[in-house]
Amino acid sequence: MNNKTIKILLCDDNDNFRQLLTQYIESMPDVEVVGEAFDGVDVIDKTESLDPDLVLMDLSMPNQSGLDATKTIKEKWPTKAVIILTLYEDSVYKELADEFNADGFIAKSSIKDQLPGVIEQMVKNSVN
Repeated sequence: MNNKTIKILLCDDNDNFRQLLTQYIESMPDVEVVGEAFDGVDVIDKTESLDPDLVLMDLSMPNQSGLDATKTIKEKWPTKAVIILTLYEDSVYKELADEFNADGFIAKSSIKDQLPGVIEQMVKNSVN
């Protein structure tokens, strides 16, 4: 079987959260964290330079919001997957994520439950 490594870019303005999430993701098979970004402007630059398969995007950040950055990334690179990560589990944010063309939405409290399935699906899709 030809397993492709899924390249992930993390974007969150909280350094501790990024470090913990990087450690968690790196413990999974078939994934690599290729970079970290601290705001919406930084993540757009790093998406261009690092060419990730998946961007995990915080919603609330300085300089440019995760929603605006998601919209820009999906316009420039439509094949990039962007999953919104947020503290808020409100359906309003899920609707906003859809409106800004995000590929998914995960509440930070549900990351350990939901993220492995998202990555597993990407690995399956990349093999086909």
